[in-house]
Amino acid sequence: MARQLGGTIGLALVIASFGCDDGGGGRGAGAGYFPGGGVGADSQDEGGADEGEDTEDDGSEDTDGGDGTGGGDDNDGGGDGAPKFDTPNGSAGEVPEPTYGCAKVDFVFVIDSSGSMVDEQDNLLASFPGFISAIEGALMNDDFHIMVVDAGPVLGFGCEAALGAGQIRSAAGQDCGLGGKRYATKDTPDLVSAFSCMASRGYEGSPNEVTMDALIHSVTVENGAGACNEGFLRDDALLVATVITDEEDDALDGIIGDPPLDGSCVPADSDFNSLGSPDTWRQALVDAKGGDPEAVVMLGLFGDCDVGGSCPGMTHNPGAVQEFTGAEPAPRLRAFANSFTYGSVGPVCAVDYSPFFAEAVSVIDTACDNFEPPG
Repeated sequence: MARQLGGTIGLALVIASFGCDDGGGGRGAGAGYFPGGGVGADSQDEGGADEGEDTEDDGSEDTDGGDGTGGGDDNDGGGDGAPKFDTPNGSAGEVPEPTYGCAKVDFVFVIDSSGSMVDEQDNLLASFPGFISAIEGALMNDDFHIMVVDAGPVLGFGCEAALGAGQIRSAAGQDCGLGGKRYATKDTPDLVSAFSCMASRGYEGSPNEVTMDALIHSVTVENGAGACNEGFLRDDALLVATVITDEEDDALDGIIGDPPLDGSCVPADSDFNSLGSPDTWRQALVDAKGGDPEAVVMLGLFGDCDVGGSCPGMTHNPGAVQEFTGAEPAPRLRAFANSFTYGSVGPVCAVDYSPFFAEAVSVIDTACDNFEPPG
């Protein structure tokens, strides 16, 4: 937003190892934390569960003396012992199940560091460890990449100033120890400290957020050979993108005039944001993943007053410790996140983010279970 706060307050986040269970059925993607939020993959999970139940029922019926003629799903061929399917080499048996599951996960976090994010970043600090605990409890592998991107331009030269480049220093200038890369990996010596450093964006970031441009650049323009984030995005990894912002992303904001900043559920800034639309943003992210929309998990913490959620509109409180409270309504960002099969959204001004993060773990877990790497 076109406003500044004096002083820099670091954000210290704690993160441990990430990964995915490559086991059988999914656990169910969430339907969003607030009204209109998230598109789940429940149908996939339910289908898998139904098939398993049918197989058991059919088997028990045949054992009890069924003639095998009534169930189209039976594999007993009418009770004569002949298999219904052959394996690919022609021998008797069932067709092997296709291999699913993600052995690798690429996490990118886009964090708004403008002056209005004081309350939201405090909430994130308090709630993030619960997300990590749930990740540790549900997901099993550790071949991951983790990158933090600022939602706006960053001062500096070269990759330091490139929109969408991974952050290698905290807002206070601390080196995050990433070993020459702009993202952490399972080989990063001290992952907890490294992520805390990367995610410490402070509150004096750019007043003109271009959140979606930053996200898209991070996995396209800045991910190519010789680019700042080279090697971050892997073809055979699930991409999990998390966006945390209290503002909408709309290039037309620049023509709305001075916002009231009195808690009204209206656009709350007068600067120009990212170009494009939810549809073009989605397509760019899908293209980056080889055209596979189910290779993307999209998580977002946004304003929700326009759908009757818990966030009030943005309010300016001059002289207060939290000079700005509330959040701008974000229908475009919400539409973008909800357009993905594995999408989940929540209110950025919630007192506790734990319910959102707990649901997000379920979404990621389900996406991992159903992920099919290319080739």
